[in-house]
Amino acid sequence: MMNLEKGAETKQILIRDHDVKTELEVYIFEAFAMDERDVLKPYYGPNYYFIKAWIDETKQYGTKVVKDSFVVNQRMVIPLDFPAPYLYIELLRGFSFRDPGTSNGTVVMGRAKIQLPPWSSHGRGVRTSIDLVGFNSNRCVEKKGYVRYSMTLHKKVVNHRLVL
Repeated sequence: MMNLEKGAETKQILIRDHDVKTELEVYIFEAFAMDERDVLKPYYGPNYYFIKAWIDETKQYGTKVVKDSFVVNQRMVIPLDFPAPYLYIELLRGFSFRDPGTSNGTVVMGRAKIQLPPWSSHGRGVRTSIDLVGFNSNRCVEKKGYVRYSMTLHKKVVNHRLVL
């Protein structure tokens, strides 16, 4: 009996300890929105568009500005510290001189709330489009446009530690 206890005490125990870092990769192919002001009062100057995305309002991510085009073709990588249920996206028109009521000339063209893929879908992406919505002049919610995108969850193991 004594030999078994002594043998157990002298064995080394190897435990692998690691952290998993999860990132959401979002690729925006194209985003389009039409405002009723575009139809009623056309503007023939340059238009600048960009996408803003977030999981948590305190950390927002965005694409670079594209001029006079709705083709974005840009990637955003958003770190996920917790299992968030949704990704929020806005298509914005910047430097809009025809909307003088805005404080900085930025106008939200449309918004979307996208359900994230399940945490078990590591590496399997989703490629689709979703409608953008916004308010019309009567303050009613209506479809304003769409966003074509893909998103994939990536899990990476970081900080391998061996504990003896």
